[in-house]
Amino acid sequence: MNRSQVLLAACLLAVAAGALGARVPRLEVRPMHADEASQAVKAAVLAGIADQREAYRYDPREHHGPTLYWLTLPSLWLVGAKDFAQTSEFHYRIVPVVFGVGLIVLLLLVADGLGRGAALAAALFTAVSPAMVYYSRYYVQETLLVLFTLAAIGSGWRYFRTRSLGWAVAAGASLGLMHATKETWVLAAAAMACALVLTLAWSRWRDGAWPELRGALRPGAILAAVAAAVAVAVAFYSSFGTDWRGPLDSILAYATYLRRGSESGIHSHPWYWYFELLVAYRPARGFLWTEGLIVALAAVGVVAALGRRGCAKGARQQVPSPGLSRFLAFYTVTLTVLYSAIPYKTPWCMLSFLHGMTLLAGVGAWAILRGSPGWPLKTLAGLLLAAAVAHLGRECYLLNFRFPADQRNPYVYAHTSTDVLNLAAQMERLAGVSAEGHAMVIHVVTPENYWPLPWYLRQFDADRVGYWQDVKSWWDDTRQHPPPSVILLAPELQPEVDAKLRTAYNRQMIFGLRPEVFLAGYVREDLWEAFLAKEDSVAK
Repeated sequence: MNRSQVLLAACLLAVAAGALGARVPRLEVRPMHADEASQAVKAAVLAGIADQREAYRYDPREHHGPTLYWLTLPSLWLVGAKDFAQTSEFHYRIVPVVFGVGLIVLLLLVADGLGRGAALAAALFTAVSPAMVYYSRYYVQETLLVLFTLAAIGSGWRYFRTRSLGWAVAAGASLGLMHATKETWVLAAAAMACALVLTLAWSRWRDGAWPELRGALRPGAILAAVAAAVAVAVAFYSSFGTDWRGPLDSILAYATYLRRGSESGIHSHPWYWYFELLVAYRPARGFLWTEGLIVALAAVGVVAALGRRGCAKGARQQVPSPGLSRFLAFYTVTLTVLYSAIPYKTPWCMLSFLHGMTLLAGVGAWAILRGSPGWPLKTLAGLLLAAAVAHLGRECYLLNFRFPADQRNPYVYAHTSTDVLNLAAQMERLAGVSAEGHAMVIHVVTPENYWPLPWYLRQFDADRVGYWQDVKSWWDDTRQHPPPSVILLAPELQPEVDAKLRTAYNRQMIFGLRPEVFLAGYVREDLWEAFLAKEDSVAK
């Protein structure tokens, strides 16, 4: 490495260190989303610390690919967790944090193609983007998918630069990791293929010559990449040889997700929904959230990339490569169109194309600074960009640490109410006065999705906590058993449940689970009286 490369690496590592420091604090404050909680249980089952009757198996209908769970194992091993109850939100959320920071470090793979200035700007946008930070503190697959996608693009770029077989294998392995992470990897793969074809055609049209590809399309390198991709995907989906149904299910899963992606329902949103969240989200009077800076600079980056020679001439290592910048432009635009066209939308899904926008925003910022005539205008452009980045950083702080579970946050989506923390605390207080302790019986009866209750009740004996979706199945399963200590139920089921009760219950409690989703709390009268007696003695 020459001096400029060492300096660039040091700068990227410094940005990454700052991003890590900004992402780690207060990982345990925000309540666990239902999806996060179910993922945590899956990881705990794989680690052998959760009380489940079956070992981990890939589920082609839910939960996505297995890489998230396998890559959580080091975190659980490092803390020496012997039981699910010993783990906390930090032990799971630290995994996407590390991968989110890895997005900055991995820019080293494409830094010579983006140019030093554009790469540093892209690193800065990745570090302060509110959405990128929010979901790199969220225990779901999206951040891992984005990193593996960048690894595939970066390794592919390094292969085209060096023709090294090792980089071809790395690109293939990255594609395998994408497949093993989430089924939507096919959208990124399709966008890559489309971008490659369009880049070749655009370069031929605009520059009058095909990009230099001699020696790149070697059969041996292509076969090695395909073999690496298949080997990695099969290894993860088969749980490293213990479940050979998994690889087949990973293919059959696409029927489920294709149907889900095209159906209308609560997750169906108009095509412009992602842009509404990113560019101008006004949830209430006095609030306006925007990452319009990144979107606008990405648009500038697209224009600069598709110019006659990609970008203006300049010193080596400073000017974005026409080939890579055009590829990123076509890739990001294609991926954005694909995600926008699919009716099924959740906000974390936009991370894939938003990350492409952060890379292009780096190109756009460089183009503005480079294209401003004279130092006074360059200085003014730099100051304006710095002020805009500072504003973005402030929004990042507010959305991640001041309003992390607030419905006014554009990235809060069907999130768990903070009231669930009160529910968990109340269950602990009741266990403290129960003769059975954490073995007391808790029944949950609700037609709604009851997650993340298994996470917040993980201190209790799993065999003594039951979940039912309707009163009939609950009654059929439990009428021969003694009355439970606690019943948590949907308020609309109270009349039916009341008709089945065989002993007296206190019915004063109600908790919020999610927006407009509530749970009433019934406590067996003898336990409630013991609880009140203890509260009175403490008060005295």
